[in-house]
Amino acid sequence: MSDNAAFRYGRTFDLFDANHNGVIEADDLAALASGVVLAGKIPAESVKSQALHAAYQRFWDVVTHYADIDSDGGVTREEFIDALAGGMSAGPLFTESIADAVAAEFAVIDTDDDGRIDLAELQTFLENVGLDPEEARQAAADMDTDGDGTISREEYQRAWLNYYFEIDPETKTFLGGLH
Repeated sequence: MSDNAAFRYGRTFDLFDANHNGVIEADDLAALASGVVLAGKIPAESVKSQALHAAYQRFWDVVTHYADIDSDGGVTREEFIDALAGGMSAGPLFTESIADAVAAEFAVIDTDDDGRIDLAELQTFLENVGLDPEEARQAAADMDTDGDGTISREEYQRAWLNYYFEIDPETKTFLGGLH
């Protein structure tokens, strides 16, 4: 595993560990989903909110399947990084669960359902999931690969897939510089 992959996986663990107790648990993913809903300013009982919570739950189920080695209901930093480095991210279950979660996130953030997220909306979302304002601003700008001031569904998906799967190792990624 490259140093950059280790950095990305550790950074992802830190974002997923919403209560910062050193273990990712189901409640952490539920809290993240609630944060996305809050950032999207949509009702918690909305279809979009329910879809996001369900997608995050499916993602959690996949993560625990691959990473919860001791079956204690939580995933430590070491378990998470080892699972990603050991092939969890190459499996179709992980790929599908990420794609579902990304699509559900995009739907929540795209408040007017026009298929685009403006940079301010994305920055608010990224701050809500734990990035500091400058990091969130830069990450949003990095996702805007065509420079039009908005993020399309494709740009959003490509950014996350590149982040997890290093599709283009030369591309600058949000959440932490070059791969």
